[in-house]
Amino acid sequence: MQRPNLSLTPLSIATQRRSVRHTWLSSAFVASVLLGTSFAQAAPVALNIPSQALASALNELGKQANLQILYSPDQVQGIKSRSVSGSLEPVKALESLLQGSGISYQLNGDTVILTAPQGKGLELGATTVTGQGMGDSLTTEDTRSYTTGASNSSTKLALSLRETPQTVTVVTRQLMDDQAAQSIGDVLRNAPGISTQAYDSDRMEYSARGYAITNFQYDGVNTLYDGVFDEGATKVDMALYDRVDIVKGATGLLSGSGEPSATVNLIRKKPTRDFKASVTASAGSWDNYRTEGDISGPLNEDGSVRGRMVAVYQDADSYRDHYSRKNDVFYGIIEADLTPDTLFTFGMDYQNIKPRGSSWTGNPYYFSNYTKTDFSRSFNPATDWSRRDVQIQSTFASLEHRFANDWKIKGTLTQQTNDHDTLLGSASGGMPDPVTGKGMFFYWGQWEGHRVQNTFDINATGPFTLFGREHELVVGATSQTSRQTGATFDGSEFRELSSSIFDWNGKYPRPDFPKNGKYETNQNQNSAYIAARFKPADDWSIILGSRVSDFQYNSTYKYYEQTSTFQDNKTTAKQHGEVTPYAGVVYDINDNYSVYGSYTSIYKPLTEQSSSGATLAPTEGNSYELGLKGEYFDGRLNASAALFRTEQKNVPVQVGTNANTNLGIYESLDGATTNGIELELSGELMPDWNLMAGYTYARTRSDDGERVYGYPLETTKPENVARLFTTYRLPGVMNKVTVGGGVNWQSPFYGKIYNDAKGDYDIIEQHSYALVNLMTRYEYNQHLTFNLNANNVFDKKYLSGLGNFNTTYYGEPRSLMLTSKYTF
Repeated sequence: MQRPNLSLTPLSIATQRRSVRHTWLSSAFVASVLLGTSFAQAAPVALNIPSQALASALNELGKQANLQILYSPDQVQGIKSRSVSGSLEPVKALESLLQGSGISYQLNGDTVILTAPQGKGLELGATTVTGQGMGDSLTTEDTRSYTTGASNSSTKLALSLRETPQTVTVVTRQLMDDQAAQSIGDVLRNAPGISTQAYDSDRMEYSARGYAITNFQYDGVNTLYDGVFDEGATKVDMALYDRVDIVKGATGLLSGSGEPSATVNLIRKKPTRDFKASVTASAGSWDNYRTEGDISGPLNEDGSVRGRMVAVYQDADSYRDHYSRKNDVFYGIIEADLTPDTLFTFGMDYQNIKPRGSSWTGNPYYFSNYTKTDFSRSFNPATDWSRRDVQIQSTFASLEHRFANDWKIKGTLTQQTNDHDTLLGSASGGMPDPVTGKGMFFYWGQWEGHRVQNTFDINATGPFTLFGREHELVVGATSQTSRQTGATFDGSEFRELSSSIFDWNGKYPRPDFPKNGKYETNQNQNSAYIAARFKPADDWSIILGSRVSDFQYNSTYKYYEQTSTFQDNKTTAKQHGEVTPYAGVVYDINDNYSVYGSYTSIYKPLTEQSSSGATLAPTEGNSYELGLKGEYFDGRLNASAALFRTEQKNVPVQVGTNANTNLGIYESLDGATTNGIELELSGELMPDWNLMAGYTYARTRSDDGERVYGYPLETTKPENVARLFTTYRLPGVMNKVTVGGGVNWQSPFYGKIYNDAKGDYDIIEQHSYALVNLMTRYEYNQHLTFNLNANNVFDKKYLSGLGNFNTTYYGEPRSLMLTSKYTF
């Protein structure tokens, strides 16, 4: 019998080389793998093997684990492996690569014999076996999964979702692709537990557990959020990202300051060790055209230097009259293995967003006789020259080294530059006559800002032994500085719309807003943090941590001429030694279920001042959570059920205006309390059937039992939010077709509209509504796929924004998107 050809990988330095016996069975395909006598007991090694052809995956296992592997190429031809990453024993990694293929193995002394059933072309299901490896490569790309094996967004410790004592929602690359999510806004509006409300055409507010989300991170690095000018935070393009982790509740341990709602952590795509590339083209409703290119792979022969580039161009009109947006995106990253234990990363990303026809607020709610207006969803009160141009550029570098004792140290330096050029004109003010349509005036003005934010973080993680048991520790420090400068402009001119609002088409002469001064705002936050995960018993884990922060803020406005409206002013604030503790406990009931409890906190520095001129004390948020988590099918399906309570104290409320400075006067209220439950199920119910589902009930009330309205978006949050999305790949001869769909439902929410006739606010309501979305995908061949997405299939008419300066804003009508993707 002819001896099979064998592929060889480098000689193991972790295990001792022994003799090899080759076995060939006529009734099955057989491969012989030489791993040495210590294979089954070999120490864990850092691995990062994406889903790929099994032959390539076995080669990668040999390279990354420093093992010699012998196999027959014919044996594994046409079989696709699962992805494997993290710190794993070689035998566990091998089992993960082979899982679902029908290939089994036997250990006979110093030889591993693989035996496969007849038949080829098997493609494995989607899962990722993860651990704490170099680069924390907890990637979801190419796994076809709706969940992940681990996340470090909660504590910087790589923990499975079941091991994390907080609710963590993970939006994977596969889920984003299935939902045709192109921006972070698309991701959040479909995510469990997140509600969405619109200010106007370019600004959205996303909320969780009764509070606005103000914490956005990129690869775990905090960024400043401006809810007034947005500066692109809610329009970030998702072509750059592998997944989004949403950590619910107070997250002060890692984010420092913010609201007790959630932290959104966007995880960038990483370079791959094997070449891969794709081109994607999309065409959708209202002339929405988009092209993406993504190329990744090794930059040298042994793959120790790897690179990736992503580019996007999008040109889209809108369901709203004379509104359009152009979007340019570029992303580049290089990873270099300086040594087997040292990883250097350098990259940058750039996004240029140029909308035209940007509205400032929405449409008036009342006619002049206080009957309700009924503008069409396509009506846009903005002028055609109105804009909110934003440019975002980030440059980042990190150096990571793993020591022989499994300790790892990582330093990250990031610079983010945000520029906004805002020129607004919107006929949104006033209440029109129901017959003539006259009586409207303009909201308008000009603003600009150039902000440079520098962040440095250094942390060390690793195991330690105490009382004969192994535990984990992370300790680190973060320094963040931000400087924003710009000119100020006089937009105080009042002008009415002389014609009828019913004849409005966006055509209006652009006025001159003269430059009248300049401003500068500086923020500094320095903090140190520590967290330890103790394992007092096999079934118990206790996580204790804390962050100590210093915060400084100063803002100066200087005007060329002093008037009653424009006077020089300066605002300063300082907090020292703010402590945000973290505590959590997890008990494993059995192999599938764990119960947990946690206490987390966060604070938000304030710049508002009292009548005496003193800066108010920081707003404090505390979250308490009890829950049950389940993990099924080797982690391919995750479930959680949580009871939570969030308390917020020292909430600023405006009570007047300083006549000398024209600045607001504030006082602190006791705050608000949110009680609720959150249920979530994500992952693979069965092969080829993925599901993301969640239900959240969050009831927020002030200390006097009243609903809590935001500002300047004077609305409440919906108390009930349900999200469901599922896909199924058809079996048999129809297995090239995937079908799916989902429902986004929420209960009523309320807004305030001031009624001059009665001298008080009217409370308006958007009733509960459900949006149905559908998708289908056709895999023409292994390179070319087509996706068709339909959103709001039944064309539900609803308000997505209430109460922003007495206006309302309609949500998007039915839309279609066709996407084709070619992979090389």
